[in-house]
Amino acid sequence: MSAALAWGGVLLAGALWGGGALVAQFLIDGGIAPQSLSLARFALGVPLLWYLHWRARRLPQPAVAETRWSDLARPEQWQVVGTGAAMASNVSCWFAGIAHLGAALPTVISICCAPVLVALVSVLRGYEPFGLRLLGGLVLALAGVALLVMPADGWSGNGLAVGHAAGLAWSFGSALCYALVVLGNARMPVRLSAVTASAWGITVAAICMLAIAWPAGITWPEGRVQWLGVSYTGVVTTSVAYLAFAWGARRLSPTAAVVGTLIEPLVAALLAALVLAEPLAPRQWFGAVLLALAMLLLVGRAEIAKRGA
Repeated sequence: MSAALAWGGVLLAGALWGGGALVAQFLIDGGIAPQSLSLARFALGVPLLWYLHWRARRLPQPAVAETRWSDLARPEQWQVVGTGAAMASNVSCWFAGIAHLGAALPTVISICCAPVLVALVSVLRGYEPFGLRLLGGLVLALAGVALLVMPADGWSGNGLAVGHAAGLAWSFGSALCYALVVLGNARMPVRLSAVTASAWGITVAAICMLAIAWPAGITWPEGRVQWLGVSYTGVVTTSVAYLAFAWGARRLSPTAAVVGTLIEPLVAALLAALVLAEPLAPRQWFGAVLLALAMLLLVGRAEIAKRGA
């Protein structure tokens, strides 16, 4: 039951991020700068997380004893700050890659390389053992995601923009930062609740995005529909999704957690087919099957951390 709930939290986060991709695309097409949208996501997500944090402190028997910032050791403080900064850096690197290469190639690099990096670090650091189930799950997951996001005419049909080397570097940087987010949440101090860790991390991410978006000029939503869309990305795809991911990631192995969020492109593709009348190609359905098989393979080896929520 604990494993099922942990996987449920990670899969919920991936599904919410996948749905939020369509909302974000709508807002960006409406004139909101990507950096401004990222800033809004983190800034609007912070209040709910801090509200939940203060509510949890007032419970008669809280799941985790109150932990103040001063109670954390210096390395633990740096871990929380680093995880929040990695959230903001992941988005920034991804946008920089898109500026050079377009959306497709940076996205597939970031999504597909993160599980490999997480697995490599997890095995080297001794967080989880290496085995055939781990290797097989990674191979199936990477193949499934590649089939889901591959354009109909293949990667060669899009071509590469001038400065593609820099674009590739930014894209791999995005994958590295996403891997750091996964590892940071998976190894978060046990006495620090998921709500508190998420509140501190998202606050750091919002400050970092403010430093990135301010020099370029912040674009604000126009009209009720855009404000509703921005609010949705802040509350649902940031507060709720990151909290669900943080809660599930600390109960699963790091590799299982990052593979679970690969459901994001599947949800985005399904919603695009239903909402935008963009049906899935046969290879995309095959990729979805491979992704599901990868999750089933890894759920059997998911390591439940023996520590409180």
